[in-house]
Amino acid sequence: MNRSLYLTRRLDQIDRAIIAALYEDGRRTIKEVAELLNMSSPSITARIDKLKDAGAITGYTVVVDPGAFGLNIAAYVRMNAMPGQVTKLTKLIDEAPEIVESHQITGKDCFLAKVVVSDLHQLKNVVDRFQTCSSVDPAVILSSPVPRRLPKL
Repeated sequence: MNRSLYLTRRLDQIDRAIIAALYEDGRRTIKEVAELLNMSSPSITARIDKLKDAGAITGYTVVVDPGAFGLNIAAYVRMNAMPGQVTKLTKLIDEAPEIVESHQITGKDCFLAKVVVSDLHQLKNVVDRFQTCSSVDPAVILSSPVPRRLPKL
């Protein structure tokens, strides 16, 4: 929610540099960001507060490697709800702990979900759960040449 007018203008280079520094390492202190950008800590704090208030920074997170927890299979699953089944499918997607990301999309399919599981048997069980109300097309991720990254701001 943009409660300020801060982002009625385009982000400047300093805003972009602050966001990039925090995206690279969300545990950086204000002091570290200030030193990195040759600015004062109060200036960085004020800009971060404005970016948060404007909704440009929505939170901080930990990035986890699912493989460290034995979750070695990731797949994107395209789903197309049967007539009258969108609400049921939406609820099933929301309740599935194996789904780590989901999007309602345009095109032939209604939803695209990222599933993370321990093995192919578990992936089949997840897929079977959705076939009661939709067509399901899973695609196992073989590699990720472009990891999650900050979009060009």
